[in-house]
Amino acid sequence: MRLSPALVVAALALMVALADTGMATVSALAPRSVGTVQLKNNAVTSAKIRNGQIRLADLHRTARRPGPRGPRGPAGAAGAPGTVTRLWAVVNSSGSIARSAGTTSAGRLGAGVYEVVFNQNVTNCAFVGSVGGAAEETGTSGALTVSRRAGNANAVRVETRTLGNALADRAFHLLVVC
Repeated sequence: MRLSPALVVAALALMVALADTGMATVSALAPRSVGTVQLKNNAVTSAKIRNGQIRLADLHRTARRPGPRGPRGPAGAAGAPGTVTRLWAVVNSSGSIARSAGTTSAGRLGAGVYEVVFNQNVTNCAFVGSVGGAAEETGTSGALTVSRRAGNANAVRVETRTLGNALADRAFHLLVVC
C-alpha cells in the first residue's frame, strides 16, 4: 500500500497537535498557580515532599503535637480546699508596728534594717513590700528589699534605702502570702 502525501501530512499534523497539547497542558500552568482549592484530599503525601521543605510553622497547630493523644482518663478526686494565709504589717521608721495581722513583733536592727516576726513559719511564703507607712510619717520615698531572715523561720528582713541607694530609716508596708 502506498501512502499518499496528504495522508503523511495529516498524520504529521496529528502528531504535532497531540504533542503540542501535551506541552500546552504542562506549560499552561503559571508558577505557584496550584493552591489548596485545586488539590484533592490526601493528594500530597510525605513521599511526594522533598526532605527539609516543610517547617513546623507550615503545619496547622493541631499537627504540631509530638504524637496522637490517647483517650481522656477519668477525673481524679477533688483535693481539699486550699487556704491562703495573708500576714501583713505596717511598720514605722522607728521599727514599731503601726498596724498588722499575724505579726508578733517588729524592730529596727540598724539604719534602714528591720526584722518583722510573724506568728508562723514563713519559709515557703512570698514577700511583697513597699516604702510608705503610717499616715503621720512624711518623706517616705525610697527603695525596699525584702528577704528571709537567717536563723528565724518566722522572720523577714527588710532593708529600706534612699533613692540614692543608701540605707535609711523609712516606714514600710509588708505583705506575706503563704
